[in-house]
Amino acid sequence: MSAQEIIRIANELSAKGITPSTAMVKARLSQPVPMAELLKVLSQWKQQPQPTEPVPATTPSTTKTPADAVNLQQLSEQLNRLEQKVDRLTALLLQRQPD
Repeated sequence: MSAQEIIRIANELSAKGITPSTAMVKARLSQPVPMAELLKVLSQWKQQPQPTEPVPATTPSTTKTPADAVNLQQLSEQLNRLEQKVDRLTALLLQRQPD
């Protein structure tokens, strides 16, 4: 049971973005575990971390909110400005090229 608890704790810490260390896992154990076993199990987990639950496949959201529409409008305006700048820079470069 202790190996399962060590793995569970390591997975929980990892899910929170924390790299599990021996001290962190040991502090969260419900019962004392021999240090040799803790090191062995944690070392194995680090070589092959196993997620506690499968990561769901992400699908693009088809629901659009008003904030999405505003953001899309801002991006469109920004794209137009960038295209105009590129056009101006291209024209300037063409003028400077020796014939």
